[in-house]
Amino acid sequence: MRLLITAALGAAIGLGSVVASLAAEKITVAGISDPGYHSALWAVMNGKVSDPSVEITVDLMPIPAMIQASMTKQYDIIPNGVLAIPQMAEAGIDPLIIGTMIRHIPGAANHTTDLWVKADSPIKTAQDLKGKRIAVTSLEAQDVVSRRAVLSEKYGFNASAIGGDFTWVEIPAAQFEAALEGDRVDAVAFSNVLAYKMEKSGKYRSVLQGATDLNEMYGGPMPTVLEMGYKDKIAERPEAYVAAAKLLRASAEYVLAHQDEVFADVAPQYKMTPDDLKGWFTTYAGMPFAVGPTDKAVYLKAWQSGEKLGVLQKAPTDVEPFMWEHAISE
Repeated sequence: MRLLITAALGAAIGLGSVVASLAAEKITVAGISDPGYHSALWAVMNGKVSDPSVEITVDLMPIPAMIQASMTKQYDIIPNGVLAIPQMAEAGIDPLIIGTMIRHIPGAANHTTDLWVKADSPIKTAQDLKGKRIAVTSLEAQDVVSRRAVLSEKYGFNASAIGGDFTWVEIPAAQFEAALEGDRVDAVAFSNVLAYKMEKSGKYRSVLQGATDLNEMYGGPMPTVLEMGYKDKIAERPEAYVAAAKLLRASAEYVLAHQDEVFADVAPQYKMTPDDLKGWFTTYAGMPFAVGPTDKAVYLKAWQSGEKLGVLQKAPTDVEPFMWEHAISE
């Protein structure tokens, strides 16, 4: 009899596990194959934070694949630039902002949105850039639009894509250093972790500190990348998205509380030292997965800059239609 009871109990536990597994909602999350994104998502990817009601699957990929995935609604939650939100709306897609994924950290040590020249370059200031060739990944990439906005609105340049005060050279970021060293361009737009590494190398010098300028222009630190979903998909499973958003926020908090553990695992995968990755995370950009006190106002001002530069047809005047009602606030 005891054997029968034990067997029945075991079957019941097994059935309960199956039911729980079946009950868990599945949410797919996209991230860029970059040490910052990887670190912020590390805890949820490695089971350090979890929720039995939702199962999150994370895929890391290069930026071109991310852009394609965002337009095809391939993922439930996906990162995108601030300007991409109204751009998608203009294209007939209804995006909702779930939170800020990357936001500048204010301070003199932040060089994440600078323009760089060789250390021995005759270019000394932003004014000296007029007529020069500047290498960027894409003229519509958020970090590039931010630099163009600074050059236009603070320094008075014509930062148009064609016929302006600069010759923009669109090449992959991996080719920036070779192009600069070979004198094929005069300045480059190193960004994020790459900017941190290049600044520490001493080989290059910043002539435009974009993060500081943007903070002054917009009245708050620049949220460069948002986490977003799609209105129709969120409406189908609102509870699953609430649980997923909380898990992503918990993952972002985990990396700050366990920096040695996370960076020791992630940094070698990107040929970095843990100290370099820690330096970027604490001086260049934070990844909160939440909405900060100035974020909404900065979204609007960034959209206005996008309209001035011709990246947007018309800047929205209200952020609320694009905000998810359950977005986590810091």
